[in-house]
Amino acid sequence: MGLFDRWRSLAGGAATVPGTTSPVRHPVAAVPDLDSDPALDAAVRAHLERLTAAAETDIDSMSPERFDAALTSRLVARDRLHATGLGFQYVMPFTEHVDEVLTLDLPTSVVTLPESRVVATHRHLWSLMEIARANLLEELHTADAERIRLGRPRHSVSAIVGDSPYTSSFARFLPEVIERWLPGAGLSGGVVFAMPHRNALVLQPCSTPAEARAALELVPAHAAEMYADAAGPVTPHVYHWYHREITCLTEELPDGTLAVGSTPVLDTMLSRGRRRAG
Repeated sequence: MGLFDRWRSLAGGAATVPGTTSPVRHPVAAVPDLDSDPALDAAVRAHLERLTAAAETDIDSMSPERFDAALTSRLVARDRLHATGLGFQYVMPFTEHVDEVLTLDLPTSVVTLPESRVVATHRHLWSLMEIARANLLEELHTADAERIRLGRPRHSVSAIVGDSPYTSSFARFLPEVIERWLPGAGLSGGVVFAMPHRNALVLQPCSTPAEARAALELVPAHAAEMYADAAGPVTPHVYHWYHREITCLTEELPDGTLAVGSTPVLDTMLSRGRRRAG
């Protein structure tokens, strides 16, 4: 693997979304962004159940205009999403481990829409997704998030962090992320990025050999650390965005570690740097 190390990824249990206390016509998932735990306090469970019930009432009373205004695309961990058993066959794959799902951004919670709720709209999925992505892009432009540097001054990568539960979902629009938080950064070699948890997006544009090396050495390390410590984890995996195509750079090994690889574009850039150094 050359310069690439293996980073330990913690194996988290599949998230379980609490249901309501009584049957509902079209159940929703009021996503609390908390890992379920057998020892989860009963009071917390009851609170989450109340949130879900309130979300049901909220959705049922929504006008079409209010529904569209709240509809927002979100990137979520595939295994956690499907472990709920609520039916998400309509979701669209974003990467190998992450799906794009429809949510409602409500005042008290983020509600993830299962298949039954989408069908109940009697609208085409693509029209709903178009609205949801437009609202996510608007969230990107208005979110109170900041760029921080991870690493040393001469060897670092960036992270976009904020309170919005959609911060990691901004990966859906990487060129726009670069334009807002890293203006002037070159995209000739693409972007290495990670979505460790809901409130963070780690990334490094790669337009020089030094940037590519930093991306492959630091993004996996910081992504693994942030994923392990997160209350709302998404994935420890790392990806390379290039001309709107995404390649996963990490592979989980039998011992639970992640092996970090590369792509032909990044390999070419790194080889160019080695030739200059030689």
